[in-house]
Amino acid sequence: MRGAIAGTLALALACYALPSAAQQPAPKPDPGVTREDASKVGPGSVTGSVKTATDKGLVVMGHEQGQKDKEWALALDGNTRIDAGGKTRSATELRAGDTVTVSYTNRDGKIIAQNIKVKAQ
Repeated sequence: MRGAIAGTLALALACYALPSAAQQPAPKPDPGVTREDASKVGPGSVTGSVKTATDKGLVVMGHEQGQKDKEWALALDGNTRIDAGGKTRSATELRAGDTVTVSYTNRDGKIIAQNIKVKAQ
């Protein structure tokens, strides 16, 4: 009988302690670890080659001046201009391997391409 009462008491305490442990605040991020956030990216320019392109965006493997190559995902909007040899082109005409220079800005946490200049092959 004592064992049953002790077991019931232990079970009751565990049930009360479990929810309070789950309500602990989330740990704060380590200030020594930095993560590049699109909302913190300012205006700039990337030069590289197109990996993929659609009517909504493109991926460029390239670099900003003085930086190492990395993959850039850029969104396109109605104001994005694409210039190839002095002629305006659509994003769907961009091909993988095309060399481009993209000027971009940050808007609403997205990196938006403003002007894409395609280098003649």
